[in-house]
Amino acid sequence: MNSVENLFSKNEIKTLENIIDTAIKVSNAQTGSLLLARNDGSLFIAAGRDLLDKYIGSRVDLDKKTVSGYVFQTGKPLIIDDNNISQFSRRKERKSYSISLPIKKTTNQVVGILNLNRTDKSFEKKSIPQLEAFTTNIAILLEENNLRQDRERIIIVLSEIIELFSSLCCNDTFNAVFEKTYYAVKILTGVKKASVFRLSKKRPYFVFTKEWPRKMNWRTFDSISQQVQDLIDHKKVTLISGKAKTQLLFIPLISDNHPPFLFIGILNKEIDIIDYLVLSIIENMGSSTLENITLFKNSKKLTQEKERNRLARELHDGLAQILASTQIYLHFLENMVSKENQNEIEILKKIKSLNTLGIEESRFILSELKGKPITASQFKEKIDEIIGLFIVPGNKIHINYQVELEEIPYRIYKMFLKILQEILSNIQKHAQASLINIHITNSKRQMILSVEDNGIGFDPQIIDEKGAEHFGLQNLQERVRILKGKFIIDSKSGRGTKIMVKIPYEENDSSIVWEGLEK
Repeated sequence: MNSVENLFSKNEIKTLENIIDTAIKVSNAQTGSLLLARNDGSLFIAAGRDLLDKYIGSRVDLDKKTVSGYVFQTGKPLIIDDNNISQFSRRKERKSYSISLPIKKTTNQVVGILNLNRTDKSFEKKSIPQLEAFTTNIAILLEENNLRQDRERIIIVLSEIIELFSSLCCNDTFNAVFEKTYYAVKILTGVKKASVFRLSKKRPYFVFTKEWPRKMNWRTFDSISQQVQDLIDHKKVTLISGKAKTQLLFIPLISDNHPPFLFIGILNKEIDIIDYLVLSIIENMGSSTLENITLFKNSKKLTQEKERNRLARELHDGLAQILASTQIYLHFLENMVSKENQNEIEILKKIKSLNTLGIEESRFILSELKGKPITASQFKEKIDEIIGLFIVPGNKIHINYQVELEEIPYRIYKMFLKILQEILSNIQKHAQASLINIHITNSKRQMILSVEDNGIGFDPQIIDEKGAEHFGLQNLQERVRILKGKFIIDSKSGRGTKIMVKIPYEENDSSIVWEGLEK
């Protein structure tokens, strides 16, 4: 009964059974059954009298050589009596008399069959019109049931949309919005395969997929490129016929305040005007949520920038000025101390050095707070300075510096210096290397550092197992991870060590996969 209970309410099932009972009574039949069509065109037994429960809901063969198959395909009533048994291969001899009538919609489409059986005598043709009236009632009931199911489906989808997008949460990620959009569309249309493309001038690329065919990228839509461009320009939900009786559903998620996206789903059926209306609501809600997220991030960024500037001013007018003044007094004090007091002179020099470091560190903090980029020449000078400080005399070092950027973001500059300093310090302490190769370069999306030595090497697992001993590398790994970069160690005892670091220019949205989906 499960498949029947999924399609009909208890009251509707009871009504179908009552119709069969009435048909049996009026026609003087003894048994009967009601067969209905599924969406795929197959038939199943929806209700019956004098049938075992296990048969209710079971599939019925649509072969034209069977009575049900013949009536369903021809749309004509059929009386089985002594005269026409032989034309159906499954009825070699008569065990009962029967009549089978098609159930037709107003469009004349056959959507089911009413079968009635008796053993005493054959059904008469004059009973057909009266019984067809019952099939008309059944067809009306089925139409009303379909409308009810459609209404319930729309209500469920709308409630899901309200729940999914009710908060229009500014802290959501783009990926979360794509997930919500997918599930809302899935409930409404049954779509299982879907993707979201980020639109760009060169070529749109994937940012989200659900069971999407790997070979199906933006080039797949070249043949309908003008239709796709029109729906993008007009921001209109559109259904376009695809291959193998599939339908391509396009939902543009486009606004002036967030990047443009295009949701695409693969359907196996048409959608009606109500579906379009609900999909338009989904499109509006999705775009609004993306817009809220973008505006919130921009507002948050502006607030952070204002706060950084405020802290920078406080630091510059406060601590930085105090340190600079202290440096002047230390210089005067150094000149006043007698050369004979060597201990005092050494202490003053150390205090002066520490104060100098404090001034330099405050300048670094000021640069970071202001987000002031570093020039390529400043970057190269600092790299050379660190290499000069941490390379052991006698070691051979090869430097390949190919940075094609006029300015380096401060966070990358600072991280690169710390990473390089930690790596060279570890080589100095542990590696026993005689040759070091350093490569610093950049791609369109990221800065890349590679340091390789010919030292004794080590097992990279000890970084996790002996965290205290290798805290520096462990700390760097965590810093790079926070920046959404990559930290790769390739080492083995007796084979040397190679460390590669990649740091993206922009702080990526971790919810979006930009690489690896389409090339």
